[in-house]
Amino acid sequence: MLKSQVIVKLKRGLQARNTVKFFVIAASFECEIHIIHNGVTCGINLMDIMNLNVLEEDEIMIVANGKDEIYAISALKKFLSEGQSDVPLK
Repeated sequence: MLKSQVIVKLKRGLQARNTVKFFVIAASFECEIHIIHNGVTCGINLMDIMNLNVLEEDEIMIVANGKDEIYAISALKKFLSEGQSDVPLK
């Protein structure tokens, strides 16, 4: 299991479009992923993520556990901090 803190640099944080992109990236990995924000933990579920109300400059923790957890953490951190992803977004 890996954990990593990240400061969200996305404009509008994890709302609507950014949440969908985050979801697509997370779903591409073979591991279980959770987000912790302000003491609340959620899995990779669109509505749950949006209900966390993660805004730009908020700090969140990403927890990944599974086969490719190191790659999942890396890709999700890159997306949240730079708005970029190596995972193709459809």
